[in-house]
Amino acid sequence: MLSQMRPAMLGEGHIRMFGTLEIGHLVHPGVQRLQCYPWAKMRYFGFNREDFVFVRPPGVQSFVLSPNNVWYGRLKLLFRITVKVDGKDDPVDMDCAFISFCYEIKLEVSGI
Repeated sequence: MLSQMRPAMLGEGHIRMFGTLEIGHLVHPGVQRLQCYPWAKMRYFGFNREDFVFVRPPGVQSFVLSPNNVWYGRLKLLFRITVKVDGKDDPVDMDCAFISFCYEIKLEVSGI
C-alpha cells in the first residue's frame, strides 16, 4: 500500500482543500463563486462562510430545474482527493464538495 501512495509536498498530496469554487457557463458570460471557510483561524473578510447551494438529486434521468425538485444545503468543504481506481496504474484526482443538506421541518402547534 505505501508504495502506491503519492508523496505530499508543496500543496500536492492525497487531500487538498480549497475555499472558493468558481462556476462558469459555456454559452453565457460571467461566473458564480461559491465559498466555504470552515477553518476557525482562516476567515474570509472576518467570516466563516458556508454558502447555500442547490443540488440535482442523484439518479434523475431527465431534469428540468424547479424549486421543488432540487436538494438545498450549505457548502461545508471543497477538496480534491487523489485515489487509485481499478483499471488505471496512475492515481486519479477527484474534485469533491461536502454539503450539509437542509431538511424540511414540520412543527406541531403547541397550544400555548
